[in-house]
Amino acid sequence: MRRSGIAFGGFCAITTVLSPAIAVAQDGGVLLTFGFENRLEVVRNESLSVPAEGTDVANVTSLSFGLISETALDRLSFLASGAAIIQNAAAGDEGTELDFGRSDVALDYRREVPSALLELGAALRSDDVGSFEDLAASDESGTQTDYSAFARIETGRTSVLGFALGLEYAATDYQDVTDPDLVDTSEVRADAAVVLRFSDVATGRIGARYSELEEETPGTTVTETTISYVGLDYSVTPRLDLSAEIGYAEIETEDFDVIERETGPDLRLGATYDLAVGTVSGLLRVTTDEDEGQRESLEIGRDLETPRDTISARLGLTRADTTGTDLIGLLLWNRTLPDGSLGVELYHRVGFDEDDGEVDSSAVTVTWLKNVSDISSISLDVSYETSNSAVEDIEQIEFGAGYSHRLTQDWNLATGVNYAVRDDIDGRARSPSVFVALSREFQVRP
Repeated sequence: MRRSGIAFGGFCAITTVLSPAIAVAQDGGVLLTFGFENRLEVVRNESLSVPAEGTDVANVTSLSFGLISETALDRLSFLASGAAIIQNAAAGDEGTELDFGRSDVALDYRREVPSALLELGAALRSDDVGSFEDLAASDESGTQTDYSAFARIETGRTSVLGFALGLEYAATDYQDVTDPDLVDTSEVRADAAVVLRFSDVATGRIGARYSELEEETPGTTVTETTISYVGLDYSVTPRLDLSAEIGYAEIETEDFDVIERETGPDLRLGATYDLAVGTVSGLLRVTTDEDEGQRESLEIGRDLETPRDTISARLGLTRADTTGTDLIGLLLWNRTLPDGSLGVELYHRVGFDEDDGEVDSSAVTVTWLKNVSDISSISLDVSYETSNSAVEDIEQIEFGAGYSHRLTQDWNLATGVNYAVRDDIDGRARSPSVFVALSREFQVRP
């Protein structure tokens, strides 16, 4: 069942539920955190379909567990949650069903000494397709499962000569979806580099990146990408840092035994300057893609943090061989209020899809939180998103309101409403929803 963006929406993010545990674990040792939530959800036309599908009612009982172990040299973090869902769905004739889902598991290990670094990690998330924040798929039913694992090691960090090696595997599986563009994928990525520390202000690197992406299309599309590069980071002054990376990309795509090759530059030139408050930065990026060819992007950025405000802004232009020039940008602004907070997110970005061509995406989100008292608070969320391509134009707006009340030191009551409206190639769809949730968490140090 799709969840709204209401601030007190409950249990969907493990990191939110277990954030107090992360802060406490900084003192060292082992900390265990247990969480429980029972949530009643009522959603009409939850998949934003045309015509509307009816009303779904679900009772979701969620459990979470977190373990954090920290010493002076290493840190281990394990977070997991899942839910038992009793649902009476509008679609189908199955009646009331019991299901287990909304799984989210993450494992991270980091060990660092002055001369070396080791990082290991794995993650799994399984939920409704629409909950993965993909606007194009938010009206799609079915289940999406993402899982990944990675390992990275660095040696010689205090020497003139150092080495870095990384490996990663990521996959996405779909079940019971109707959109033919949603296909299972798996990708293997590897990178290796030799690091040369010429001085305290200059560091060079020579390396290569490799990836193999397999898509379960009718012809089983396999894309191999190899990028060879050299780079340099240089501190011109205590305030000004420059970075450059010049590479060459080779891309080979095989589909129905037909092989296509694309080659071109992979370039990155950046500069960062420290101001009295925050930094200003510039970035020039040139990439090569198997579908759209070469793309150039230029961005200017500004980051600053004051006692009341945190602002991160990017504005730039991007150009591709096949689609011309477009404006891109990002603004993140958070303000601390005397009795709450106000947040604004705004972005416009350009992507490329093999089936849809160039896709322009824009979004505006405003979040307001007010503490009514020491034990209760209210929130309001408004978001507006658009996605435009040669195949389909999508427009979606959502309104949400929530209320949270701390019953005791461990128990919390939350409730909220949400209303979503979507316009796409099928027509206009509406989806109102309401929820009420009772949750508790507690911590144990063995």
